[in-house]
Amino acid sequence: MGLDGRTLKIFQGVRREEKFDFSKHTTYGLGGSAGVAYYPENEKQTIAVFDYLSFNGKKFVTLGNGSNVLVSDNNFDGAVLMTKALTGLRRTGENTFFCQAGTTVSSLLKYCVSNGFGGLEYLAGIPATLGGLLFMNGGAGGKYIESNVVNVKFYDGKIHSFSNKNCRFGNKYSTMRDINCIILGAELRFTPQSDTVIKQKISEYLERRRFHPKGRSCGCIFKNVNGISAGKLIDDSGLKGFSIGGATVSCEHANFIISRGGSSSDVYLLINEVKRRVLEHTGIRLEEEVIYIGEFNDTFI
Repeated sequence: MGLDGRTLKIFQGVRREEKFDFSKHTTYGLGGSAGVAYYPENEKQTIAVFDYLSFNGKKFVTLGNGSNVLVSDNNFDGAVLMTKALTGLRRTGENTFFCQAGTTVSSLLKYCVSNGFGGLEYLAGIPATLGGLLFMNGGAGGKYIESNVVNVKFYDGKIHSFSNKNCRFGNKYSTMRDINCIILGAELRFTPQSDTVIKQKISEYLERRRFHPKGRSCGCIFKNVNGISAGKLIDDSGLKGFSIGGATVSCEHANFIISRGGSSSDVYLLINEVKRRVLEHTGIRLEEEVIYIGEFNDTFI
């Protein structure tokens, strides 16, 4: 049974980009290219791209703002499903609203300020889309997106709406990580608040982020371990300032690896060397937050 004509017609209307350059679409500014990227602008188009690629057995990766990924220097043998055009917000209840997956944090918070929707200010400054936050249970300052999620809408051949509980949010984890799916959006809960108060809280969170290391990075590389700061473990292992090629462990915050114009391989090798030395020094095995795209040479057991 083939792909139905309606789906194919919708797919053919989706904007696409040939020879997609990952380095222009990730916060690291690194990575090779993919043959094609698709930019669906609504749910129907997103589903059509997912169905087309899945039906034809084509490998693909979903990308939002590219803020928590490291892409191989080698060309990616597949397609990219870009969600950045899948945007929009609408109120759904007294204290809830729906946000589409490609909406950036900055757009989300602008909407919250305009409508008096408080409780999401902790996201300020995170260079992510909602889809990435949901996928990774992203957040900052000890608060995570799970605290605002009512339900998540995603597609895996069928449309599903998973309650907060069914998403099984955890440490940089959601159940969507274990499902071959595309996140379409989420219904979020807010606390009514004046725009003045919301703006003030946003400013406070942005001020805290001002002290994050400058330079190309993907934020924190490693997860904290049972309440122990990964940055402290790296610092205690004497690795601040340690470099491989164009990649350096930040002297300001050891859980940041900064790229200074090198390659993805430099970053990958440094990540693995940090893991090796921390394990040797502390007996603790660090686990990455960063998501890898493409093929890397495995150098750590």
